[in-house]
Amino acid sequence: MHVHLVFVTRYRRQIFDYDATEKLRTYFSNVCADFEAEL
Repeated sequence: MHVHLVFVTRYRRQIFDYDATEKLRTYFSNVCADFEAEL
């Protein structure tokens, strides 16, 4: 099964800076590891 998560901001402004993006990547990687999935 393939799943795609898409985050869209309301006014299409860039709201995720580099630090927030890296933190989200870490969280999602941990969740994927728990479910034996890959990011």
